[in-house]
Amino acid sequence: MKEKKRGLIVLLLVIVGAGGYMFYQKQTPDQVSINGYIGGEKIPFVENDEFKKKVKKDYGLSMDYRKEGSLAMANVDTSDKDYLWPSSQLALELFRKNGGKDLQNEIVFNTPIVLYSRKVVVNALEKEGVVDNRDGVYYVDMIKLANLMVEEKTWTDIGLNQLYGPILVDTTDPNESNSGNMFLGLLANALNGNKPVSKSNIDEVKDDIVHIYRQLGYMQSSSIDMFNQFLRQGVGSYPIIAGYESQLLEFSKQESDMYDKIRDDVIIMYPEPTIWSSHVYIALTESGKVGLNALMDKDIQALAWKDHGFRTTVSGTENPDEFDVNGMADQVTKIMPMPSVDVMLELMEAIK
Repeated sequence: MKEKKRGLIVLLLVIVGAGGYMFYQKQTPDQVSINGYIGGEKIPFVENDEFKKKVKKDYGLSMDYRKEGSLAMANVDTSDKDYLWPSSQLALELFRKNGGKDLQNEIVFNTPIVLYSRKVVVNALEKEGVVDNRDGVYYVDMIKLANLMVEEKTWTDIGLNQLYGPILVDTTDPNESNSGNMFLGLLANALNGNKPVSKSNIDEVKDDIVHIYRQLGYMQSSSIDMFNQFLRQGVGSYPIIAGYESQLLEFSKQESDMYDKIRDDVIIMYPEPTIWSSHVYIALTESGKVGLNALMDKDIQALAWKDHGFRTTVSGTENPDEFDVNGMADQVTKIMPMPSVDVMLELMEAIK
């Protein structure tokens, strides 16, 4: 009798153990490792420990990457890659134009193109009527700023004798990096009366664009490198740069002590109108689609905003009170479209 009881107990334990194992198997996602290219501005996000743990636990995902400029991604060999994650839809259009095939794509984050400068420069531009401070947020009249560059006005002309050379906006290389490319489109539109440049009127702005970019000289190929140089080298080297809003928001969280030292000097300015940088994830394989599912998770979207400053696409994940950044706009509403891909290609070729 005792043997029968013992046998029954063992049998029950086996059944319970098997059931528990099957339950565990159902609750544990398949393990997936993906590899692809991403823009440098998103590296701190994918290296976030909370992000890594969340996507591993809920999606079985390990995400490997290499840094590459968004526009350069359109021309790289993707035969062994699962995804591309550039910072604009133009990169997706160029990828397809070059014969690339994607299984799925979706905009994961948005962030507006902004200008970064120092207080002394912003004050001078405000006196010239180029910058307007409304409720503590600085807005840039892009037509007026573009005209200063076309007319070769110097910093001395607006009272900044301590700065040398013409008034220019430093950017990354528009042929390699998205932030520079989007500023190129923004500037071209400004020279066209804040209307998207078309094939029919591109010649009216092309000469001015070429003239401006020839004065810029060497341009960085990475948005994150450009932003870091701006912070380190000061107003003499970089009076104004074009970048992403997310960069300063992220910096205020990741390097809070350093941000406190510069918060009253480094100023974020919103071009009016500006252009959205849409960080589109491009799945190239079935495994790559797992990455997209993970990135659209509401908790991941909330993390992207609160720790890294990306304005997200999932409702309810964006709270402006997350940041204590001087001059941050709660909402960005004055947005204009980029010129078409064919117009951008012509402008990009003109400034090579």
